[in-house]
Amino acid sequence: MTVPQPVATLLTSLRLERVPADRPSAQLRLARAEEKLEAARKIAAIDTEVAYVTAYDAMRIAVTAHMLSLGYRVRAIAGAHEAVGIYAEAMINSPNTLEYQRIRRRRNKSEYDDITIGQADLTADLTHAQAIVQAVRAAL
Repeated sequence: MTVPQPVATLLTSLRLERVPADRPSAQLRLARAEEKLEAARKIAAIDTEVAYVTAYDAMRIAVTAHMLSLGYRVRAIAGAHEAVGIYAEAMINSPNTLEYQRIRRRRNKSEYDDITIGQADLTADLTHAQAIVQAVRAAL
């Protein structure tokens, strides 16, 4: 299989590595992502910021499930979450993956720069996270 250029670049820059493809583990990881997405929906009425972080985690975990199913793993180095987003845009068939990096940056700012996540932001980005999780489910 020929990989898209962004994924090839992640591999050559050692931000992504090849591992044995493991569909059963990918399915388990995707189930974990789906559980987190459901938790984000439940938490939304109580704490929008915690719900936002949980929705982001669901989306990220789903993308890493996709990686694992094809034999890739992001390396645990600085910029790992960004690499997950680059992979998502290149490899997952959903226009919602184009929102991954924006959501990642917003989640980061909410944790480190004290920005507030509003209900409208949460609602919109939960929709993107759900679409990405569903796209991974369809691919697996």
